[in-house]
Amino acid sequence: MISKYQLKTGAILAAVLPGIFVFSVSSGKEALLRFIFSFCCILSFWVINFALVDFSCLWNNKKETGKLLWRIMLSTLLAIVVFVVIGFADESKLLLSQVKGDLMYSPKAWFYLILRISLLNGLTILIKYFYDLSAKSRRVELELETLKRENLMALHESLKQQLNPHFLFNSLNTLKSLVKQHQGQSLKFIDELASIYRYMLVYNGRPEVTLDEEIRFLESYVGLLQIRYGDAFTVSIRIPPSILAARLPPNTLQILIENVVKHNVFSQKRPLKVRICEESGFLIVENNLQFKKTDQTSGVGLSNISNRFEILKGKGIIVEKNDLFFKVWLPIGD
Repeated sequence: MISKYQLKTGAILAAVLPGIFVFSVSSGKEALLRFIFSFCCILSFWVINFALVDFSCLWNNKKETGKLLWRIMLSTLLAIVVFVVIGFADESKLLLSQVKGDLMYSPKAWFYLILRISLLNGLTILIKYFYDLSAKSRRVELELETLKRENLMALHESLKQQLNPHFLFNSLNTLKSLVKQHQGQSLKFIDELASIYRYMLVYNGRPEVTLDEEIRFLESYVGLLQIRYGDAFTVSIRIPPSILAARLPPNTLQILIENVVKHNVFSQKRPLKVRICEESGFLIVENNLQFKKTDQTSGVGLSNISNRFEILKGKGIIVEKNDLFFKVWLPIGD
């Protein structure tokens, strides 16, 4: 009830408003009594309006406008009745001093008294309007935040569904080539591939994993590549233990390494070297650039990774490229 009617705020307002005027025009016992009666009146106005008047119909259902006007009129009538009843309850008639004595039978005196009560109640109604408007704004913000979160989750799931088939397609092509060229290593490759998909089944349902988990998965994936390419392909991982608890989207590093292999030419004489390290809150994946001249990249892999970091970290990746190297900066800091 206290929360619904905002009684704490109402009590403060009921104490401040009469306090400004009462103690400036009277003192002693008279001021105290006038303050108590005024406090009771204003707090009553507050409860009446929070119980009867609801401005949410203005933006939810315009057909309720007429009903709202009737409620405002009813609250004003009740405010007048409450004020007069409390005023007559006080033998000194401090609240009804405007109609005291001979003025009791003066329509003009009663008109000004009712006008004063109506204006005071109108101030309470105005405050109630701003409360309802603020509640509407908070509700809209909550709905937008919920919708945004649901859209991000849907986008995240969509991006993961794009990545998994891409990885499977490339893995099967690698296995096909390996079976033709190195049948003795095919079983080892299949075991490593099963280990990788075990990781994907466990962690791909999560929006993020620890860097430690991702590195251990990457080592299995790199092992598959080195079965096929030998010394023509190397990966150097130098990451301080202090950042292994950092979080990032699953399969991020695997996708980057996959892109490196896909878009570069390399051999025993011209090895492809990948370096993974940390710098200034970023995880850096860098490789020497030996780009395939006839290759045209779609940019889907990097775009998907960047979108996933936007969702989880609020900022995307940074891509740096020149004639010698290709570098991707992944934000992993808070």
